[in-house]
Amino acid sequence: MKYFPLFSILAITLLSANQVTHAAELTAATSVQMKWLGTAGWEIRVGSTVILIDPFITRQEAAPTAEWKTNEEEVLRILTKADFIFAGHSHADHIADIPFIAKRFGAKVIGSRTTTNIAISGGVDKTQLTTIFGGEKLEFKDFAVQVIESDHGMLSRGGQRRQPRSAELLKPLNGPITGRSFLEGGSFLYYFTFGNLRLLHQSTGSFIEENLKGLLPDVAMFAENRNYQWTEAIKILQPKTVIIHHYDEWRHGFAQGIPGANLRRAQRFERDIKSVNPKIKVIIPEHLQSIPLE
Repeated sequence: MKYFPLFSILAITLLSANQVTHAAELTAATSVQMKWLGTAGWEIRVGSTVILIDPFITRQEAAPTAEWKTNEEEVLRILTKADFIFAGHSHADHIADIPFIAKRFGAKVIGSRTTTNIAISGGVDKTQLTTIFGGEKLEFKDFAVQVIESDHGMLSRGGQRRQPRSAELLKPLNGPITGRSFLEGGSFLYYFTFGNLRLLHQSTGSFIEENLKGLLPDVAMFAENRNYQWTEAIKILQPKTVIIHHYDEWRHGFAQGIPGANLRRAQRFERDIKSVNPKIKVIIPEHLQSIPLE
């Protein structure tokens, strides 16, 4: 496990594990409305607050040497507001649209130093950025969140399984953001509390299982990954509801839908979850589907 010194990087705001940003004002009965943005992306509305996690609306490959261009028209067709943006890790299909969204809506961005350095490179004001290292417990007006260090899932490419190299971007870029800029930068879980509702977001299909102990989410959003053995994590977490995400084809626009093979993978994952505990409710969402949570 890697440990990082807590120091200011180019005036980016750093929060230690015991710091809070605001006094929590959480009510016992909080209505939460979620919308799946594809991949590991979500819009969460609680009260008047809009939270985004891993919003990737452009849905196209980031070419290694080409300057990244967000599909601004498509983003603004889907999103109308953003107060906070959380990044689970820094690959393109999780953060490539974050600089545009943060600038457009003035949202606060919470993510690794790779994420915040890419945001700076994309023109986001440093005052909007919070760099995390894992272990932080943050409180805001309508919700609280615990940041948990995690691990990136194994990838299957060309008939091979491999663990992505965990590289970081230590300072803002001197030139444009390209596909090569989107290093993993560390992977994190977010454990949200909305009143009495506890929600766990996983951006990539793996865990550091030791870090799951003591978490009891009502809702867990799991990234489908057939290369990970889920049994122990499900037994530790004991979620009441599991939402399966990151099972779609992230290079396809929303109009193209979700390929049947991808849907069958999600359905196999559902069966695996039920084999551990048949009482768990499993949701396989469709693109842009709204899911109310009480």
